[in-house]
Amino acid sequence: MRKRWTRWSLLGQEVCDGAGVPVGLVVDTYPFDGGEIELVVVRLDGAFGGRRMLPLHELWHDGFGLRTAFSNWQVEDSPELSTGRHAVEDPDRAKSFWRFEEPADIIHAA
Repeated sequence: MRKRWTRWSLLGQEVCDGAGVPVGLVVDTYPFDGGEIELVVVRLDGAFGGRRMLPLHELWHDGFGLRTAFSNWQVEDSPELSTGRHAVEDPDRAKSFWRFEEPADIIHAA
């Protein structure tokens, strides 16, 4: 189920991949000063952690949290944020990475 998201409805949501494996929690959005949200910042679970940006149009709510069609390893391979919040170039790097990345469901179906 897709809906119009607000910053406050996204913060703290758990993000899972298509198989239901937890990826991390939403800790920020872009842009964070209002306007229509394009990307969410996810703090990854696990030993290597870090923060990654995911496109909001690739997420949906499944009743328990947010779900993405991308696999856990694809999210981990995406560009890491360069600073604590995010630098000016981070949203552009994330958008260009996800523009050419294919969802894991398509990879497994082939």
